[in-house]
Amino acid sequence: MKALAAAVILIALGMTGCTGSPMSPNSRSDGGTVQPSFSLFSDIPVPAGASMDMERSLLLGTGDLWTGRLVFSTNNGHGRVFDFYKTEMPGFGWQEITSVRASISIQTWKRGPRVATIQIRDSLFSTEVILTMAPMEGTASAMPSGMSSSAPVSVRPL
Repeated sequence: MKALAAAVILIALGMTGCTGSPMSPNSRSDGGTVQPSFSLFSDIPVPAGASMDMERSLLLGTGDLWTGRLVFSTNNGHGRVFDFYKTEMPGFGWQEITSVRASISIQTWKRGPRVATIQIRDSLFSTEVILTMAPMEGTASAMPSGMSSSAPVSVRPL
């Protein structure tokens, strides 16, 4: 009976840790709110007036070495956002690999050992942008430590 009571208490304590209030990424320990800032991204352009989606963004690292997924919305139309990235990315040193303009547009860019994929789509009242940044396959930063890009490959049937 004591074990059951202890288990219930532990579960209850664990569940209170799952609430988003004091420790959510956009709140401070003093209860104030932290506004997400695009100033941390010096290697990519972001349209003026964009609003970051902290719930869906996953960002690792800093400066020109960050990787992950940046999600934001903007009041600029789909076509304007597509053209914005086609025009602005080269100014940040990015080279276009490919792009497709469609209801869900995709652009892929490379710069040094990194690849950026930009997905642009209309949402209910705005345009949503999902920018994914990752090391290019085969680069040293994409390989586990101790492995080189010339490591032998083993192919096995499923």
